[in-house]
Amino acid sequence: MSEHVIVWEYKPFADGWEDEAPDAVVWVDVAAFDRAWRLTEQYVLPGGANGQDDRYARVGQWFAGNRHCRMMDATLDEGQVCFIDGRHRFSWLRDQGVEAVPLQVAPNLRDAFNDRFQAKSLATVLRVSANLQSET
Repeated sequence: MSEHVIVWEYKPFADGWEDEAPDAVVWVDVAAFDRAWRLTEQYVLPGGANGQDDRYARVGQWFAGNRHCRMMDATLDEGQVCFIDGRHRFSWLRDQGVEAVPLQVAPNLRDAFNDRFQAKSLATVLRVSANLQSET
């Protein structure tokens, strides 16, 4: 088994949003975030059992050949965590044992995310099995 650090790419605003404050980047502890997320209707079960179409499987295929990825977007809705984009990426990485990931959040939510989910590490380390490596 080998280890790879994922290089995360900040997702810029779409055209027309230039006057808004840029998203904050927060590093979250995957286990802590997952405990809160599993209480929501958006939750993707281990293995992607209830995921949308084949997105979970495609995440695995992506990481079989790539070590970079766009950041996921999340928010809080009445105190509950909610993905804007990236729930299948998060669930696949969670299932691989990743301990920390960065999320893009609205600037006013930075402190709330850090208070609840702040990671000890500022790196996403993906431990790659021989099976995943052979798929490349």
